[in-house]
Amino acid sequence: MRPKQKPSFAAISGGALTALLFFATASPAQRIESSLDLGGVALRYADTLNAGAATITPRVGVEWARGVADATGTYSQFTSGGWSTQGALSGSLFAPTALGFLAELAGLAGGSAHHDGTRTGQVLVNGRLHFMRPTGEVFLGGGGGRTWVGGGSRSVLLGELGASTTLSDVGATLTASPAIVEDSIQYMDAQLALSWTRDRLDLGALLGTRLGDQLTFLGGTSRSWGNLSAVARMTPRFALVASGGTYPIDPTQGFPGGRFVSVSVRMALRRAREAVPLNTTQPELGTITVISFTAETIRAGVVTLKVNAPEARSVEVAGDFTNWSPVALESASGGLWSVTLPIKQGKYQMNLRLDGGKWVVPPGLLPMLDEFGGSVGLLVVDPNTKM
Repeated sequence: MRPKQKPSFAAISGGALTALLFFATASPAQRIESSLDLGGVALRYADTLNAGAATITPRVGVEWARGVADATGTYSQFTSGGWSTQGALSGSLFAPTALGFLAELAGLAGGSAHHDGTRTGQVLVNGRLHFMRPTGEVFLGGGGGRTWVGGGSRSVLLGELGASTTLSDVGATLTASPAIVEDSIQYMDAQLALSWTRDRLDLGALLGTRLGDQLTFLGGTSRSWGNLSAVARMTPRFALVASGGTYPIDPTQGFPGGRFVSVSVRMALRRAREAVPLNTTQPELGTITVISFTAETIRAGVVTLKVNAPEARSVEVAGDFTNWSPVALESASGGLWSVTLPIKQGKYQMNLRLDGGKWVVPPGLLPMLDEFGGSVGLLVVDPNTKM
């Protein structure tokens, strides 16, 4: 690809992201969440340079009938006197298909600025297909865009293949992500993300390795990385957040790899939901089993929710469509439970629980995270909904 052809690809990527976010903005918002993290971080860049900083990180998330948008930024004041800022705006549109999978169009625009005048930026657009299963999903996708470092820009092509599942309190996601930068740098990242949720504590772990071009001239020589994170919810509005480990070189923006330890206090500026505890996990596969969850549009604005849980004594659901107040399902023959509710066309977050236990993501729904890292399921309702 010749240099004079690359700006046109950036224009396409930027235009697609603009259209994505404009479409979302034009839709009635169903849910807004915001939080603020105040804390500190200790860094070791490129295995040689140590640094410490105080950080402030605001975040705002907005959800519409068929999409989500998220804006976040971080200001870091270093103990050495320097500073840096970074931010990102991302969005996704979802659409169920007649073939049984969920289609997603996603875009991201972000960048950073530093006290020495260095600037970076990126615009990326990609599509994904989610094949949902009772205990997880398989997904694949691809896309591209452009990145900027200083006064130069480079094209980026990305791919993605992965699978996720949840057994009891443990969730696992495995991904393989090939990338080509400027037609010359080629590599693939393989990552395994693990999560564990219990009561008011969420733990996470990430392990990764890189195949292909290493770009050691950016700083750092390790081809593997790993980190741990923890979120302890002290009250419905306050949580303690801690993380530490290593992170890889970022070839797309020219950032070196390194090590880090961070601690912060997270404040929910807008409460997500008070009626449902935030200790959500995926369905138990032990004593009580959730075999399936379905949602079917009976007529415009009316949806029947069904849960197949033969061993349960009671089943409840809660979500945006109930103002997060628990609603009991009625028992039917064959271990089926059902309830018919007034739910308009749109996209909703929800959970269910059995026998008054933990709130869990219904099987077959796409898991999502709230601002505290708890899991909720994505329910998309349209005139043809039958899932």
